[in-house]
Amino acid sequence: MEKKIKVLHILPSLSRGGAEKVCFDIISNLEMRRFSPALLLFKDAGQGLAWKKELAQKGIPVYKLKKKTKIDISNFFKIYKVIKNLKPDIVHTHLGADIYGRLAASLAGVRVIISTEHNVNRSERKIVSMLKKITAPLTLKIFAVSQAVKEDAKKRYRLGAEKIDVIYNGVDVERFSHCYRERKKGEAIIIGSLGRLSQQKGLSVLIEAISLLKNKNFRLLIAGQGELEIELKRQVRRLNLNEKIKFLGKVDAPLFFKKIDIFVFPSLWEGLGLVALEAAAARKPIVASEIDGIKEIIGTESGWLALPGDEHDLALKIDKLLSDIDDMKIREKTQRAQDLVKNRFSLNNMVFNYSVWYEKLLT
Repeated sequence: MEKKIKVLHILPSLSRGGAEKVCFDIISNLEMRRFSPALLLFKDAGQGLAWKKELAQKGIPVYKLKKKTKIDISNFFKIYKVIKNLKPDIVHTHLGADIYGRLAASLAGVRVIISTEHNVNRSERKIVSMLKKITAPLTLKIFAVSQAVKEDAKKRYRLGAEKIDVIYNGVDVERFSHCYRERKKGEAIIIGSLGRLSQQKGLSVLIEAISLLKNKNFRLLIAGQGELEIELKRQVRRLNLNEKIKFLGKVDAPLFFKKIDIFVFPSLWEGLGLVALEAAAARKPIVASEIDGIKEIIGTESGWLALPGDEHDLALKIDKLLSDIDDMKIREKTQRAQDLVKNRFSLNNMVFNYSVWYEKLLT
């Protein structure tokens, strides 16, 4: 029997973010007769406890450090110990685990160390960026989730193009293909936005845009959790939009898409935007910021693009869609968006591409 390839993924946590979902999807969908995956977390699974249980049910081990502070040198030695005991063929790091993960794997003698860059660098602390740059040469390959992320990583790490390859994030299209909502005549149109409630996601801009359209017949559902939740709710009250906007907290994505007619993605920056892929898979008309990363998913033929951070342009694009919601051309656009996801951004494509690279890098 051929020896399985041991792949250890290292991730700060399984909090329910896009990057964490991608990591979970890779691990849980690898072909188990060829690979033996494992996951090492810096801290408890938190909101991703269900994912942790699902991995356990598949026989995939999850290890956890007792990480108390963001910079704790003792964690380096704990990671090193786990790697020495497991003896993985490949160590695959993500997000804030890149620095300790690369160093520990290198010291432990792991030949194949790889990382995935999940976002463009807009808010990372300088010390973190510097340490990632210093440890980047320890990797055999760095993967970027989009062309935009690849170009950003090349500049930050000062690495040649041959060191960085693109593997697009993928979604399970079938999981989102039955999210149609039948709206009755005269019923309010439901606009939705789903994601972390943080500065990056541009939700304050969306709320301002909604205030410019408050006389229209629609409602906005904002799903997700994050550090700006209290501030965003205050903004809604200040603008007298309590009747227009509802915060849902944590939701199941397919159920959320079944409740909405239009999806708005007002991010100020994105590596790719996993939730935009999910919305496209669900065949929802998408109004998104015209930013690198998003433009690899949504174009004028498959959606509606608005200037990032501009509530007036965002309101204009939303208003246009509200007026034309029953136009057949909208269905044509949403079909093109879904077809693109099937062909380029499917979960199967993503897992297959990582699997091929895992085997290739060991030869």
